[in-house]
Amino acid sequence: MNYISELELREFLNDKNNRFTNLSGMQIGWSEETGIWTFLMHQSYDQGPYEVSIATEYDSLTDFITGFKLYNVSEIDHLNYTSSWMRYLNGEAEIIIAPMELEASLSFKILKLKTIIFSLELHFYDEEYEHLTMPEDFERYILKKESLLRVATQMRYK
Repeated sequence: MNYISELELREFLNDKNNRFTNLSGMQIGWSEETGIWTFLMHQSYDQGPYEVSIATEYDSLTDFITGFKLYNVSEIDHLNYTSSWMRYLNGEAEIIIAPMELEASLSFKILKLKTIIFSLELHFYDEEYEHLTMPEDFERYILKKESLLRVATQMRYK
């Protein structure tokens, strides 16, 4: 069975005005200039001390199609956290965690044999030479780097 074509995906997205939320709550957007992206809130502050999201960005429609293994356009409505999680494990998505106390987000992205961690708001960058893949891994990282993150937060507006 073959994947859907770029033309089928483009027509589907155009019918949805190039930005929509699917049945699983995943936001999907596309433009000729920036490519196609997805964003899904997994956990809000109402459910714990962290807000957790997962996001994907693609340069082309073909990468989106093959990355999510889309054989039919109707499958787009069923893309969910598990679909995006697989992209994260393959280095094609990022997990975004916003601890309440930081008032900023940390992004985690797998790159070859390591996980890069960054925050644009805090001007923060770090690397862990292991794959952070479980919720406990992210929590452990934040606790381990708590003092460094606190300094970055204090320096944020200076």
